[in-house]
Amino acid sequence: MDALLGKGLTRLIRETFNADKKLAVTSDHWHVVHARWSGAPGTPSFDCSIVSEHADSTSAVQAARELKLALGPGMASRARETRDQVIVRRPSAESLKSAGRLEKRKK
Repeated sequence: MDALLGKGLTRLIRETFNADKKLAVTSDHWHVVHARWSGAPGTPSFDCSIVSEHADSTSAVQAARELKLALGPGMASRARETRDQVIVRRPSAESLKSAGRLEKRKK
């Protein structure tokens, strides 16, 4: 699922600390983050990891859709608050390694 290696680009996923001194992951490329449910009911908690990197937003969105489809059957029986999330991030965007549920932005 790595769209970069075939285009001569290298992976650049790294862990860092954000301004609040919390552990985060980032990449210099467009990337897909899988936020896995890890909390107890009533305490939204997700462990985030970068699952793929991409040269452009179009390929990142396509990979995210494929991952979401693959996760779908396992998520159907869970409450909405406990379902894993799939997020497309811009180059250099930081995602906390452990975070609460990300809510969709209203357009």
